[in-house]
Amino acid sequence: MFLRNNLIIIFLFLTSCQPVELLQPVQIDNSKFQKISISAKEISINTLYAPIFSEENIEDQIQNPPLQVILSWNKENFSNIGNENKFIINIIDAAISKKQIENKDANKYQEKTIWEYTVSFLVEYELYDDSGFLLANVSVESSRSTTSKKYISINETEIIISDLINNALNDFTKESMLLLTEYMREYIGS
Repeated sequence: MFLRNNLIIIFLFLTSCQPVELLQPVQIDNSKFQKISISAKEISINTLYAPIFSEENIEDQIQNPPLQVILSWNKENFSNIGNENKFIINIIDAAISKKQIENKDANKYQEKTIWEYTVSFLVEYELYDDSGFLLANVSVESSRSTTSKKYISINETEIIISDLINNALNDFTKESMLLLTEYMREYIGS
């Protein structure tokens, strides 16, 4: 009788266990973003941004930091068409931070503090002629932030961060296209 009851309990326990659904972080696909052709013989990318290691800066804690994302986007989405001029891309800022803030909209039973994640990009585009004279330059800045509960799983945190970086890159791409076509119109190919 004891064995039978134990088997029933074990059977009920095993059948009640549900598999946990794990969502995968958002993958950033640069091919989905608009390509930009610039009238230049060569394109060079300078990384002027140096990550600052602090409590709020979490670049060293994530797999795909914003600097790596913006570098790969610039490499894959800019192409040169022409045999004169030099196009320089200066990456000045590509940071992500996480800080604890007060939840102003919290009800009685909700958490009083939450996490705020912020991604910021600042890139300067410069076009020089073959003599070294500056023909045009544009600075593009974009920032995006989101919040999350204080106590969430590592998987949820990764999903929030990768989605935030993807959305920030999307904003940055749109802003880059807008400003480049505005100030470098005669050097942008179609």
